[in-house]
Amino acid sequence: MKQRVYYLDLLRGFAILMVILLHSIGTYLTPRLYGTASWLPFLSVNALTRTGVPLFLMISGALLLSSEGTADMGRFYKKRITHLLLPLLFWNAAYFVYNYLMGQSVFDPAAFLSKLLNSGTKYHLWYMYTMIAIYLVAPFLKMLVDKCTLKQLTWLMILMTFGTTLRPFINTVTPLYLYLFDPLFNGYIGCFLLGYILYKTDYNKVRVSLAALTGVAALIFSVYIHHTKSSEKALNLILNNGYSLCHYALAAAIFVLIKCLFERKAPLAGAVALLSKLSFGMYLLHVAVIELIRRFIMIDGTPIVCSAYVFLLSTAVSLLAAFLLSKIKYVRKLVI
Repeated sequence: MKQRVYYLDLLRGFAILMVILLHSIGTYLTPRLYGTASWLPFLSVNALTRTGVPLFLMISGALLLSSEGTADMGRFYKKRITHLLLPLLFWNAAYFVYNYLMGQSVFDPAAFLSKLLNSGTKYHLWYMYTMIAIYLVAPFLKMLVDKCTLKQLTWLMILMTFGTTLRPFINTVTPLYLYLFDPLFNGYIGCFLLGYILYKTDYNKVRVSLAALTGVAALIFSVYIHHTKSSEKALNLILNNGYSLCHYALAAAIFVLIKCLFERKAPLAGAVALLSKLSFGMYLLHVAVIELIRRFIMIDGTPIVCSAYVFLLSTAVSLLAAFLLSKIKYVRKLVI
């Protein structure tokens, strides 16, 4: 059995907390918040939480592209893709029924089939479809990383992300407008490859400091742009898209800092490993948990208090539910 990489467990645990926090604050990030005492804190948290999905993809890239088994296409597809298909079908069906019971949709089997074949019956299930697509590409990327240096892979990542990350950034925040070519790859492939690059790179103090400064700059820049582009009439959170350069930079900084700080340290290793293990189940469950909290046991308070309440309670309930489900023999594969 391979030894667990502690800092990757820590990153995975951090990533699921960021995803849950993102969905906990979403209801309150509205034009009514503009100019209040909560406005800048919410913009800062919004930028930070957008690193959750990129970090998940970076972790997958680090592990899968460094594994020799990924190059065996048939075995890899059988193991990885089939592992996702049953949860994909089950959770789509579960959320289809949930939506009906909550009065959010009608019971229409044709609509269910349409959503199943597209991005899912609940907004967060898109991630499973993205992972299946990335798994299909992973063996080919593995062949590339085995033949390329890290410098060559860095240039490849830049090419991959130009159309979906770099070009939109330039067109949005500068007077220039570029239209050189359509995207060659979906932007999330870049996160997957970047995870491997960061995983394999050796870091000295200069590189760590540069990563930290880049992350801080990305966070500040995101807050600044969103503040200046928004008003009391409408929010213009133009850097919120999934392929944002700020997300890449901030997620990469977090990856590097946690790797360098905890590569040889393991505080609370058992708890971190458990959180990491249950992160998939928490991801699948947390949206329903948040909605149920808001509908049945919501409190009154300021946006910060309400968001904190939803985040803490939904995290605890999702963790407990995922843990209990993981102990049931025939359900375990649906949450782990």
